[in-house]
Amino acid sequence: MEEMKTKPLDARHMALLEELGAHATSHSRRTLLEHLRGTRDLLDEWGNPPHVCTAGLFHSIYGTYVFDKQSADMSMRERIAEVLGRDAEWLVYVFCVTDRRCFYDHLGEPRLRLRDGVHDCDLELDRETLAALIEIEVANTVEQIPRRSRSKALRAVEFYSRAFARSRDYISAPAREAASACFARVRSRAVEA
Repeated sequence: MEEMKTKPLDARHMALLEELGAHATSHSRRTLLEHLRGTRDLLDEWGNPPHVCTAGLFHSIYGTYVFDKQSADMSMRERIAEVLGRDAEWLVYVFCVTDRRCFYDHLGEPRLRLRDGVHDCDLELDRETLAALIEIEVANTVEQIPRRSRSKALRAVEFYSRAFARSRDYISAPAREAASACFARVRSRAVEA
């Protein structure tokens, strides 16, 4: 099978990540920068629009409910939006301040509200935004699950296999296929052990 080529990274994006210290922050048994690039590359390979790929490259820079290491303070949002673009930064922001497990509670709703756990307010989203956020979560999950301990990987596979099955209409076919293959490898390794 021919390896897919991803589009080159924007030099401004890489300079910002360097400035934010992503190359020196640990994440999933390697650097945050490696994880962010891997997430972005998957989104690009799956054919996502540039703003979604860019959001994937920065998806956890404000910290998340799971990954609490902040590379960027919320006071930097305006500057980050200037580099990433408003649409990409908005996805990054929502990805960071919401409990992503709630994404799957709002499937089928034309407009929805998610709780911003950092600023204690509701964020109104449309279906397209939710689909982009779920696609980023698929890439985030597929990129890091193989690096987790066996028990953590299996717990993640059990949760996300159900969540991604429920949100099937929000996820691209290449992302669904990649998640299924990733989950099958994790389950196979667990049986072999």
